[in-house]
Amino acid sequence: MADPQDHYNVLQLSQQATPTDIKKAFRRLARQYHPDLNPHSPTTAEAFQKICQAYAVLNHQQQPHQQQELDNPYYPPESPLVEEPGSVVIQDAQHYFMQGVRKANQRNFASAIAAFSQAIHLDKSYLEAYMGRCQARFALGHHREVLLDCDAILRLQSDSAQAFFFRGRSCYRLGHLESAIASYSQAIALEPEYAQAHYHRGIAYTKVKERHALRDLQMAVRLFQQQGHIGHAQRTLSTLKELNHKPLHRVLNLPKNGFALIAHALGALPRLLVNPGGATLHLWRSQLPYQTLGISLILAGLSLGGVIGRVHFFAPSALAVSPGHLLILSSTALASLVLTSTLLRKMVGKGGSWSGDCLIVGAAVLPVGLWAILSGLIIQLGRLEFIALSLFAASYTILSLYSGYTKIGQISEPIAALAVPTLLMISYGMTAFIYKVLMLQLV
Repeated sequence: MADPQDHYNVLQLSQQATPTDIKKAFRRLARQYHPDLNPHSPTTAEAFQKICQAYAVLNHQQQPHQQQELDNPYYPPESPLVEEPGSVVIQDAQHYFMQGVRKANQRNFASAIAAFSQAIHLDKSYLEAYMGRCQARFALGHHREVLLDCDAILRLQSDSAQAFFFRGRSCYRLGHLESAIASYSQAIALEPEYAQAHYHRGIAYTKVKERHALRDLQMAVRLFQQQGHIGHAQRTLSTLKELNHKPLHRVLNLPKNGFALIAHALGALPRLLVNPGGATLHLWRSQLPYQTLGISLILAGLSLGGVIGRVHFFAPSALAVSPGHLLILSSTALASLVLTSTLLRKMVGKGGSWSGDCLIVGAAVLPVGLWAILSGLIIQLGRLEFIALSLFAASYTILSLYSGYTKIGQISEPIAALAVPTLLMISYGMTAFIYKVLMLQLV
């Protein structure tokens, strides 16, 4: 059995430490040495496990018979129940917690969740088990379940900065931008030196308030450097450099940055076509606003290229429209759709941003470009095939707009279902009006 003094040393405490001191030390060190925050450090996982082991022993030292079992690496046995004559003895929740910690350190998050859940089943007030399960669920992308765990933690301990932090992370991943910022702010209010909360709030602010983003990211750099997380500090500095680029600097560096954006947009095309809502949300939350705008323009340009090619090579000469006029009509359709989307989001939405509005429209018109290319070939086969392809492209565009409005703009589903056809009709009406004006000039 390990010397209790060793456990106090691991937590950097004296033997006179109170239970409150032990809990505070554990939270501070667990956050500092968590493997997810130090993925490139080979010693972090071992240090994190020692911290959890020390906390588990000291937190339950009032039950001496459990300490021998905790120090036994082969404990607990596989079966969760041990039968004795006339009774069933349930394993202690602490052992399942430690099993969950070991599984999480091995990045076997599904098994970790099962172990933490068993610990919670045996002890409904086991705060650390809730936190362990919360982190494992976040690692697997189960963000709605993470929010449930965060709520449970906050019911047990209303001043848990870590619970607010993970609630912010999952809200951001789900596209709930305002809720994410509010949760990060609560975490920072409880722990002003919470570097990760400053960093992620800064990332969220890049979508809405760039000035606030700069302030948070600058604070995160200082805190990361003070706490010895050099890799995180360098990553934050890179983000700051991107934000500090003035519009003129971005224009001058367009050739260099443009190739990167084109590669990113082309790489996202398969995901956008297979899963338009999820892929659009991922793109929006992973890029800075000007990068999102650049990708949106590239997607719109690809669609426009398909339409121009269709008109140029396959349209009857009587219906042919000059490339200049076609560019004006396409720009009118896109601009009107972006403007109406922005107005809709500001009136009834709970999230999103102007860059998100552009991305939603850019992704939604992709099927139109694909339709333009394929229809020119299929129309040679027959009208039924052309109609079928047109219905498919129109349905995909409607689905993309609907998914973007609900996931990025946080517009309720009933309103989005009514808004999509309405905005499309408004865009069509404005484009038709410009078309008539152009045709009158040609007469």
